[in-house]
Amino acid sequence: MAQRIIRHELVNVLIPAGSTQTRFLIPDLPNLRNVHLFGLQVYTTEQVTRDINTQNLVLPHTAVLHNSFITFVNYGGKEFLKQAPSIMFNTISANLNTSTNWFENNTKSFVGQKVNYPKSYIEFTSQPSSGVDQVFLMSVYYSLPEAEERKESGYSFSKKA
Repeated sequence: MAQRIIRHELVNVLIPAGSTQTRFLIPDLPNLRNVHLFGLQVYTTEQVTRDINTQNLVLPHTAVLHNSFITFVNYGGKEFLKQAPSIMFNTISANLNTSTNWFENNTKSFVGQKVNYPKSYIEFTSQPSSGVDQVFLMSVYYSLPEAEERKESGYSFSKKA
């Protein structure tokens, strides 16, 4: 099997202030349509305090690691990751308050599944909302379909698209 080029996208799922919901759909992510999933990392406010895109606070440790579950649906409508505890995907061994030395343990890998993100969701055992908008923040590691990866690998400073 050829070595995969892994790409990264930071994804946030908005948890609106005062929401009474316990299920939140993952938004449509144009860069992640029809790509191959290889990894996932979830974050708590102890690791990343704010989302760089919205400046909203990241959910706290308890809401993310003890009360949330992730379900991924493929394009055929099948739930291939069903109610996986989010703690499985928080493999960073560090805390902003106590350490500047981060490392990852036991990362969970995928094998290139294609995720239909607008049909996928995060569930909580109780309402995670507070008086301010917050986000469930995660990193998605992926690869483009092979033909697109080949095409993009041909670009250089002298050979632009």
